[in-house]
Amino acid sequence: MKYLVLLLALLFPSFTKPKRILFIGDSLTCYSKGWQHQFAKGLGFEYVNLSKGGKRTDWMYKTLHNQLSVYSDYEMVVIYGGVNDAFSYVPLSKVTNNIQNMVDECIYYDIPVVVISGYSPDKVLKRGPYSEAIMARARSRYAAIQKNMNTKLVRCDVLPVDTTVDRSDSDDGIHLRASGHRKFAKFMLANMYNEK
Repeated sequence: MKYLVLLLALLFPSFTKPKRILFIGDSLTCYSKGWQHQFAKGLGFEYVNLSKGGKRTDWMYKTLHNQLSVYSDYEMVVIYGGVNDAFSYVPLSKVTNNIQNMVDECIYYDIPVVVISGYSPDKVLKRGPYSEAIMARARSRYAAIQKNMNTKLVRCDVLPVDTTVDRSDSDDGIHLRASGHRKFAKFMLANMYNEK
């Protein structure tokens, strides 16, 4: 029996290897058992999560590049970033370029890419930890980043802006609580194959 298993493993490497998704993002993708966990589980995959709180898309691109140069055997890469760029003064064109560079990196390794547009900033990014002027500026910039994702990115699937999550699903007007993660994952899964 063990020889049969060994033979199958040699002939069909995917027979023994779990299918994995690679997530790259910021704090919105760091929540334990958050939307990313539910999304991967809903698709029947295991996952690796390189996301880190407070990071912008330039960090995400460098981190993804370094990861894929070492290991690139993923079924899919899911990119979700931009909220920290929205709160910064990084030019919006730079954010779009960073995300497109991540997509291009994945295409180089022949990995399908999904870009998550995120939640509606008008519904969530309010009454947050910063002044209303800062929150309003971030809302505007995040909406512009999302528009660029949906109109300028190529060779990837861009999932639409979530319409189910609102301010009641966030403790601080930025990060989602458990209810928001459940809604967000459900929305992304429902729209995963509608985009293709």
